[in-house]
Amino acid sequence: MKLFGKRLVCLLLSVFLLAALTLTADAKLSDYPSVRVYADGLLIGRAYRYGQELYLSVGDVCAYLGMDAAEAYNKKTKEAIIAARGLELQAVVGESYVVVNGRYLLNLRGVLAAEGRVFFPVALIEKIFGLRAEIEADLSAVELSLRDAQILQGGENYYEETFGSDNLLWLSRLISAEAAGQPFTGMIGVGNVVLNRVASDRFPDTIMEVIFDTKNGVQFSPVYDGSIYEEAGAQSVIAACIALEGYKTVGDSLYFIAPALADDGWLWEYYNYVTTIGQHEFFM
Repeated sequence: MKLFGKRLVCLLLSVFLLAALTLTADAKLSDYPSVRVYADGLLIGRAYRYGQELYLSVGDVCAYLGMDAAEAYNKKTKEAIIAARGLELQAVVGESYVVVNGRYLLNLRGVLAAEGRVFFPVALIEKIFGLRAEIEADLSAVELSLRDAQILQGGENYYEETFGSDNLLWLSRLISAEAAGQPFTGMIGVGNVVLNRVASDRFPDTIMEVIFDTKNGVQFSPVYDGSIYEEAGAQSVIAACIALEGYKTVGDSLYFIAPALADDGWLWEYYNYVTTIGQHEFFM
């Protein structure tokens, strides 16, 4: 019964996230309660409420910062592009990430598209602009502190230059070999396990060493069957980038297993269950 309860919670969470990612793309702004947005005490625009989440306009923040922002939204492809001085943002309604200046940011709360404009969750606005947001308890207003705002820096080769091309390559390949076809959050979770091991005193200190670790036997089946040497798919590379950004979908998990392919009894006996995503169970 305890196991069933944990897996039921995970299922309900997945349903909630799916609902958040599928906000209506052709809605009217009047369909959502509006909320006042202040920046350093000045009213700069409106946010819109969906459930318990507030969605803000990147363009409104840019305008307050003296930046002219061009916004384009394609209803057919559901793709939004926002460009301003020092800022290039791409988002697709239904995707679980956005791209900001060449960096992939996890966004499980989705985006709100209405009347040709796109609005983003408060947490994402904070990340993009390096600002702090305070939301009234009743969700009636949000105050942005923009005095020290700084747009997220990136670049075309940000991940190779910041983390090393070999680290991105091997992490992407492992994710692809272990979790291609699995939910995107599960692909990130596989990357989390590798990076959590790098950070742990119980495992080697680099991504490549963790993946090819044989101290207690081969740790990852793609190393054994050779699929680790196959080129990673595009989604796996993106999942690796998001894991390298520090986003975690499986907490501090150090292990994962596909119980349909291998016996998971030893993990249940000696480690703490974290979550199940797709075919994989995660433990710490």
